[in-house]
Amino acid sequence: MDVEWRPFELHPETPATGAHLLGRLGNPARAAAYALNIVTLAEESGLTVRMPPVVANSHLALEAAEFAREHGGFDALHPALFRGYFAEGRDLGDPDALCDIARSCGVDDQRLRQALADRSYAGRIDDITRAAREDEVVSTPTLIYEGGFRLVGAQEYAVFASITSRLLARRAGA
Repeated sequence: MDVEWRPFELHPETPATGAHLLGRLGNPARAAAYALNIVTLAEESGLTVRMPPVVANSHLALEAAEFAREHGGFDALHPALFRGYFAEGRDLGDPDALCDIARSCGVDDQRLRQALADRSYAGRIDDITRAAREDEVVSTPTLIYEGGFRLVGAQEYAVFASITSRLLARRAGA
């Protein structure tokens, strides 16, 4: 099975400068519980997560990934953006941070900087996100398998393995 990553702006209402987690969740106890839940789940999976105090607007990061998809380096940049945000606490709404991460992955950061300044990929991100919303995608991750079956939200590995094996068995029997 092939996986095709598509950009999806989950929270387009986030200001370009980002939003403080506390402000998004309403009160300190709720913000702390949210952060603790994510950090705990990550640790249980062997991942290190450092919740940034500011939730970044992801539009520029999505644009950077599309640039890399078109010009080379997507396979390295895509996970580096996740690491940059979740493990290193980088602001993915900051073009300097994005270009630094891109450069570390071998992506032409000067051309990327110009593409971000020109908003060369903004329309593409908006169009793909709009189409996804029209197709009732409302969460990340959303995996859409052959035949239209959807798996929504973060799941245990066993869930992915079970669904994939059943779908492959169904394909083999067809």
